[in-house]
Amino acid sequence: MPKPPTTPATVHAPVSAQAPLPQPGRSPRSPGQQNDGRPHDDTGHRNEVVLAGRVTAEPAVRELPSGDHLVTWRISVTRPPAEQRPNQPADPITCVSFHPSIEETTRGWRIGDVVEISGSLRRRFWRSQNGSSSVIEVEARKAHRVASRGTAGGDTRAHPSVREPDHQPS
Repeated sequence: MPKPPTTPATVHAPVSAQAPLPQPGRSPRSPGQQNDGRPHDDTGHRNEVVLAGRVTAEPAVRELPSGDHLVTWRISVTRPPAEQRPNQPADPITCVSFHPSIEETTRGWRIGDVVEISGSLRRRFWRSQNGSSSVIEVEARKAHRVASRGTAGGDTRAHPSVREPDHQPS
């Protein structure tokens, strides 16, 4: 089995382990709102994920019976050396989105590209001939390519000041 890429990819924790959670009834934001305008849960519950890693399955779009489009892709996020286990130095993570702007953004992504995703964890359930099943995925709200995999065998890195824009639904 080929060894995963060794280029560092990181998983960013959205909240410091030392940061206190808001007290019930007390929100650091304006009452009832998050910074992005969505309703805020004053109990301190959060579902925020930020990932950076290499694309290991190119984005695929499928049309659902509702007519909506679902784009699905997979990235591999390398664990820090201290957290690597034998035969598992990285975590494969499936990402999905229903947003047309992210469908357009991911269209040019290729295996080996380094990308950054932000969104939320979602657990999806379905019934099959074998009974009920479920999977946990990252539902992306923002996505952008950090670096492209070169076609001549090397990486073509974007200059830090020239980064593809974040794409999020309006």
